[in-house]
Amino acid sequence: MKNIKYLMFISIALFIGVACDDVILDLDKQPLGVPSSAILFETEEGIHMALNGAYSYTRSSGFNAFGQFVAREVGSDDANPGSAPADGSVARMEQVSNFTYLPTQVDLTTYYVHNYTLIARSNLVINNAPNVQMNTVLKARYIGEAKFLRAFSYFNLVKGWGGVSIITDIPKDPQEASIIKPRASEAEVYELIISDLEYAIENLPEKSEYPAADRGRATKGAARTMLAQVYIHQLDFTNALKYAMDVINSNQYSLNPEYARNFAPEHKNGIESIWEIQFIARDERDVSNQWSHWQGIRGYIGWGFNSPSKELADHYEEHDPRREATIFFSGQNWPGSNEIPVFASGTDPRANRKSMLPKPWPVGYPPNSPVNKVEMRYADVILMASEAYNELGNQGNALNYLEMIRSRARAGNPDILPPITTTDQIELRHAIWNERRSELGMEGYRYFDILRYNRLEPGFAQTLFHSLGKTSFDPAKHTRFPIPQSEIDFSGGSLEQNPGW
Repeated sequence: MKNIKYLMFISIALFIGVACDDVILDLDKQPLGVPSSAILFETEEGIHMALNGAYSYTRSSGFNAFGQFVAREVGSDDANPGSAPADGSVARMEQVSNFTYLPTQVDLTTYYVHNYTLIARSNLVINNAPNVQMNTVLKARYIGEAKFLRAFSYFNLVKGWGGVSIITDIPKDPQEASIIKPRASEAEVYELIISDLEYAIENLPEKSEYPAADRGRATKGAARTMLAQVYIHQLDFTNALKYAMDVINSNQYSLNPEYARNFAPEHKNGIESIWEIQFIARDERDVSNQWSHWQGIRGYIGWGFNSPSKELADHYEEHDPRREATIFFSGQNWPGSNEIPVFASGTDPRANRKSMLPKPWPVGYPPNSPVNKVEMRYADVILMASEAYNELGNQGNALNYLEMIRSRARAGNPDILPPITTTDQIELRHAIWNERRSELGMEGYRYFDILRYNRLEPGFAQTLFHSLGKTSFDPAKHTRFPIPQSEIDFSGGSLEQNPGW
C-alpha cells in the first residue's frame, strides 16, 4: 500500500481533475463542473471551490462513518459495535471494543488516511490562496477556514496516535510524494494545531456575521472552541478556561431551552450550535448522511452500528430527559410517527437517537437524511469552563457553570437532577465528568475523555475498562492507536511504531 503522502498526492490530482462535483457550501447551490487547475489556484472563484471541496470531504462516508465510530466511540463504555453478529464488520469492531486489535485494523487505518486527505485538501487552499489576487480580508478568511479544517484533522490524529507526520506542503509529483516524512513529536503536532487555530481566530467572522448561505463554515467561535478542547486535552486548564470564556463572553451562543432540538433537522445550526457538518437530502451531488444511515435500526432504516451501550443507558440519573433524547429503545415509536420499528434479531435493542431522521422521510431511499452531524455545541464549552474552574481551585464558578447544564436538562421540573453542591475538588471533578457523559453521550467525546481523565488520575481507564470485562486493556499500550501497518511497511522502518505495538 502506498504511503499517506503519496495517497494525498493522488487525492489532490483526482480532486483537481474530477472537479468539485461534491461541493455544496453555499450549500445547496454551488455550480457543478470540471474546473482546471488554473481556475482552482489562480482565481478567487477557484480558491472558493477548493475550500468548499475541503468542507465537502467532511461529509464523506470514509471520514464520517466506520472510522469515526471506531476511533471515538466503540472503544469506550458508551457504545457497542452494534449491527448483527453475522455482519463481517462486527468482528473487527469487537476487536477495538475489547482492545484485541492489531496495527492492521481496517477502520482505524481508514480514519487515519481520511484525516490526511482532509489535510491535503486544506493544504491546497493554504498554499495557493496567498498567490491569488483577491480581497485581502476574504483571502485571510479562506485561509483561516482551511487552517481550521487542517487543525480539526490533526487534532483527531494527535488524540488517537500521538505524534504523527506533519505535512503542510503540496507534493509536486509522485516521486516527492513517495518520500516518507518521519513522525513529529506530539508537542510539535499540537504546536501546528494551536498556530492554525490562532490564525483562524484572528481572521474568521463570528457566527452572526455570516449570511445564511454560509451556515456550516468555520467561525471565530468554532476555532476558539477547538482551541479550548486542545488545551483541556493537554491538561492546560488556564488556557482552556481562557478560550472557553472567550466563547461565552462573545454572546454568540446560548443553551437551547429544549435539549433534543439540538439534533432535530428542522432546527439545525441553532442557537447552541457552534459547528455542524452539513447534510441535505440526497441530490445529484450525493451529500446525504451516511453517518445517520449506518446508525439506523438494522432491518428498518439502517445497519445498526455504533449502538448505545446498556452501561450508558444505566448511567443517567432517574428521569433525566437526556436519556430519551440520546437513546432510542426497542418498543418506542419512531420519532414523528406512531410506528414502532422492529429491531432485527440478534441486534442491540438501542440506537443513537441523535442521528435519527424523524418521519416523514424524504422521497427515495432512507439514506436521504438531512440530519447534520453536530461536532461542537455550546454545552461543551460550558462544561469545559466548569472543569477548568474546578481544576484551578474556583469551585464556586465551577458549580455555577455546571448548574447551567443541569438546569437546562431539568426543563423546569424541580423534582429531578438536583443541583450539585459539593466543593470538594475531587468529588466535583467526578460530578463534572459524569455530567459530560450525560450531556454529550453518543457525540464522539467519550473515548478520548476517558484517556485524558487517565492522565489526570492514573489508573482511571484501566479500572473502568477492566470493570466492564475489557481486561485486555493495557495502559502502556492502548492509550495510543498503532500507526497503520501499511505505513510502517512502506516506510521501510523509518516510521516508528507506538510503544507496545
